[in-house]
Amino acid sequence: MLAARLHQWNDVPTLEETASPGSAQAGEVTIAMEAAAVTHLDLTLTTGTFAYRPELPFIPGTAGIGRVTGGEAGLVGRRVLVRGAGIGLERPGTWATQVTVPVAGVRTIPERIDAALAATCYSPMTTGWAAVDPIGRIDRGDRVLVTGASGGVGSMAVQLAARAGATVLAAIRTPAKAAAVPDAAHDILIGQGPDTLATAAADGGVDVLLDTVGGAAVQTFLPAMRPGGRAVLIGYTAGTTLSVDLPTLMARDITLLPMNMVRRQVPDEVFHSLLRDLGDGRLKLDTTTYAFTDLAEAITARTAGTASGTVAVTM
Repeated sequence: MLAARLHQWNDVPTLEETASPGSAQAGEVTIAMEAAAVTHLDLTLTTGTFAYRPELPFIPGTAGIGRVTGGEAGLVGRRVLVRGAGIGLERPGTWATQVTVPVAGVRTIPERIDAALAATCYSPMTTGWAAVDPIGRIDRGDRVLVTGASGGVGSMAVQLAARAGATVLAAIRTPAKAAAVPDAAHDILIGQGPDTLATAAADGGVDVLLDTVGGAAVQTFLPAMRPGGRAVLIGYTAGTTLSVDLPTLMARDITLLPMNMVRRQVPDEVFHSLLRDLGDGRLKLDTTTYAFTDLAEAITARTAGTASGTVAVTM
């Protein structure tokens, strides 16, 4: 099979012909991959600085879609989403044409949904849901600010917050990102200058900040938050260090809510409901697709942030 193997930390995996994973054991399935996601989590793992540090060489890839070719009889022939159960973190991942995984790491999906979209949708859909619902507790009438609103998670958070009845402000870095912001956004804020802060602070300020980018975002928008507000910390593509003015944080009584989707269980009914909405067009997610042989180009686009939405490679 063809696989992308990481031989040293902080490097790009090398595409190689390698031995197939062999027959599935009890409680496992073998899958012929159709497409795999290229995520921020995958790239973080390749640095060697993450909490998960598997033995090298290693095949990354924490999510993908394919068809079951062997293993548990009830799943053979089914199209499945591959994610969880240590896949791409503690055991070989989806950046390969074939993978053997625990049954706990697969969910059946509809035949009709596009492979690249299905491979990349889980993280933005479920992270957006968790940020809006169980963690952010966003309700009708809330005023919500989403940073990184043109990205996969950010765009999904915009749509789900608006669906919950909130007025949503979408923050992006540059005007070029505006086209990727969902129509559900009430207003688009560009950059993090005084005008942007003033817009966020209007009408009494923001009840909930959904920060998908990290870096200086929380500190920048903290003065625009209403007392008793909530800041959900989702991502850190713009910086891994959080620095805030404690007197302002404490005076405004802002709750910081860090997210960990590795440990959070997403109910099956939530996943399938979101997937149906995505397949039927009630939710939208931009996906940029590359051939598996162009994985290095896909990684560059993901790292540089030049691709809006999600990034996938197809086998």
